[in-house]
Amino acid sequence: MKKFEEMYEAPVQVAEGSFGKVYRLKKKEDGSFYALKVMTNRTVWEREAYVLENVDHDLFPAFVEAGEDDGSYYILMEYIWGENLASVITRRKGFSQPEAMRMALTVADGLGWLQTKEKPVVFRDLKAENIIITPAGDVRLVDMGSARFLDEDDGAVTGTEGATAPEQMEGVSDLNSDVYAFGKLFHFMLTGENPIYNREGLKSILEYDDSLSCCLELLIEDCVGRVPEERLPDMYCVTQRMVDIATQDERGYRKMEKEAEKELKKRKNGEKILYKKDIRR
Repeated sequence: MKKFEEMYEAPVQVAEGSFGKVYRLKKKEDGSFYALKVMTNRTVWEREAYVLENVDHDLFPAFVEAGEDDGSYYILMEYIWGENLASVITRRKGFSQPEAMRMALTVADGLGWLQTKEKPVVFRDLKAENIIITPAGDVRLVDMGSARFLDEDDGAVTGTEGATAPEQMEGVSDLNSDVYAFGKLFHFMLTGENPIYNREGLKSILEYDDSLSCCLELLIEDCVGRVPEERLPDMYCVTQRMVDIATQDERGYRKMEKEAEKELKKRKNGEKILYKKDIRR
């Protein structure tokens, strides 16, 4: 783009998706790097620029500026170095429970932050391929192109089959659609099995490793119900559940594990829990 020719070295394309192309820019003055996303869809650009400009959470790239230039729309933002999470998980065949909890809590907290704003946002494309693990081990979520405001009914079919809530593949999404995708992602972190390539449904994490937490198995079950009413209603509730598990002392954790084990046995016998739209009220 002409606007950036004087201040930056020649751009290097690093990604391309349905909503645009992403380039890495190096500033001539100080050698700092930035990501430049170029789009042609004005509606998608306006939404993504608004979200990034107003987001205040370390999970997301820092916003620099947005505008129109040379017939296209652009967003200039922080460039995040690292490797996508899917590659890291596949190479390592999953993470230990403490590692997975740390990363998943960061993701849950960031999505919860989006969902509790004055204009709640549904991310709609949460998957390991859209998460970067930096050299320092930080978790960063990129590509907001599929996101929409909760009160905006665009009817778009978005996401990735296997990782995305079933209703979303039919053009319907709500806050608990991201809850479903989060459950799939967390399962992938713990087991190393990518949901995008799994067409047989999720096996219990305890079948992979019986030393894993019953509390986490129950949490994942409460995220990945086939219908929205079988899921926790939003990412705030998911985050609170995870924090409750992570902050228990030894005695409290053992008690929670026993209660979760009993609940899992009940569900094997066909009992179900249907959640209200917002269980915080």
